[in-house]
Amino acid sequence: MLPMSDSWSTLIGAGAAIAGAALAGGFTLLKGRQENADKERDRLEQRLTHHRAIRRDAYLDLLNKAEEVDDLQRDYLAADGAAIGELRVALSTASSKLHQSLKVVRMEGPAHVAEAAQRLVDSYAELSGRMGGGDLTLGELLTTRIETLRIQDEFLTATASALDSGPRPR
Repeated sequence: MLPMSDSWSTLIGAGAAIAGAALAGGFTLLKGRQENADKERDRLEQRLTHHRAIRRDAYLDLLNKAEEVDDLQRDYLAADGAAIGELRVALSTASSKLHQSLKVVRMEGPAHVAEAAQRLVDSYAELSGRMGGGDLTLGELLTTRIETLRIQDEFLTATASALDSGPRPR
C-alpha cells in the first residue's frame, strides 16, 4: 500500500495529465474548426470571384455584340442601294447574336443589370426597325443615337455596381 502522500501525488499527477490532455484536445478542436472556417471562406471567395468573372464576360460580350450592331447600323445608313441587301442580312445576324447575349446577361443577373441590358437591346432593335421602314429623319436618327448612348451608359453603370458588390478576394 502506498503512503497517503504518494497517493495524492499520483492522483494530482494523473489529474494534471488528464487536464493537460483535455486542454490540448480542446485547443486542437478549436484550431481544426478555425481551419475549416478559413477553408470554407476561401471556397466562398473563389466561387464569388468565379461568378464575378462569368458576369463580367457576359456583360462584355453583350457590349461587343451591341457595338457590332451599332457599326452595322451606321454602315447601313451610309450605304448605297447595292450594299443595302448584304448589310440588312448582316444586321439581322448581328441583332440575333445580341439577343443571345442578352439571354446570358439575364441569366447571370442581377435584375437591375438585366433590365438595363434589355433597354439597350430594345433601343438597338427600335433603331433597326425604324431604319428598315425608311421613315427616319436625320434629327430622329441623332435623337435615337443619343438616347442609345445614354442607355448604354446606364448599362455600364449597372454592370459596374454589380461587379463591385460583394466581398473582394484577398
